[in-house]
Amino acid sequence: MNEKLKTEKNSNAYNNLGVAHFEIGQLEKGIENLNLAIEFDKRNSIAYSNRAELNKKWNKNQDAESDYGKAIELNPKDATFWRCRAYLRKENGELEKALSDFKQAKKIEPRFQPTKNEIAELEKELGIEPKNWIEKLIGK
Repeated sequence: MNEKLKTEKNSNAYNNLGVAHFEIGQLEKGIENLNLAIEFDKRNSIAYSNRAELNKKWNKNQDAESDYGKAIELNPKDATFWRCRAYLRKENGELEKALSDFKQAKKIEPRFQPTKNEIAELEKELGIEPKNWIEKLIGK
């Protein structure tokens, strides 16, 4: 087996173990395994995203923000990463940043209704009016 494939396999295995530990409430073991997943493959965007979720659960919001940022940097075309960071930012009261992330997710997945709902809610909360009735009508 070539080294790259072996590295990816190990990284994915540790990622899966980390998620499993997280799901049964063993957060420390979860973090340990996700750290190993990232050590094996620094380009495993899913492991960064999963570790961000764990950090969020632990109220380590700076670490979560950083990990979501890394996941986005590695895989900017994954709308889920943008949405996850947007929700974190929204919960932390960073509404403009959250709106920006939701808009990025919408560019990637324009038909995903929950993202459109979040954008409308944040724009209302921030006092941003939709551009005009035509855009509202066609859902832009």
